[in-house]
Amino acid sequence: MSASSNTGPLIWLGKCKALELLKRLFSKLMISEAVYEEAVLRGLEKGFDDAGVIAKAIEEGWIEICRVSNQFTERVKAEESKLNIELGKGERETIALALEKGISVLLTDDEDAYQVGKSLRIDPRGTLYVLLEAVRKGQLNKKQAKEHLSQMLEEGFWLSPTIVHTFHERLDNI
Repeated sequence: MSASSNTGPLIWLGKCKALELLKRLFSKLMISEAVYEEAVLRGLEKGFDDAGVIAKAIEEGWIEICRVSNQFTERVKAEESKLNIELGKGERETIALALEKGISVLLTDDEDAYQVGKSLRIDPRGTLYVLLEAVRKGQLNKKQAKEHLSQMLEEGFWLSPTIVHTFHERLDNI
């Protein structure tokens, strides 16, 4: 299964040294040029460690940077307009990339990108999905998943208490 990712999941998994989970869970992981600029180039300029982790994954070849054609970007813009949503360039290109490459999974923590992706029949999933799926597939144990979430929250990853509670319930039921 392939995935197209926007910046958030890459950064948060990179911050807690769990980016490799994406390599194990997806046969192919693609990012747009805008996501590369945001996650790697700007991150390296600011000295963020996660940017180096993401850059290394790109060098190793398991994250692929792809140029998105205008035809698919315009299709996403039209959907945004229909839903009265305005996405950032990275989110827009991530969804357009999924459409162009026929990728069914969109990795995003952005609510607006989630809505646009869903409307275009792409399966939006977030960083917490990655942690839960890693536990289901034996790539992480429950304690590690909780530690990763705790570290992300300490770093500034914002989730409502309801979402955190739901994550713990789902984790306990695996």
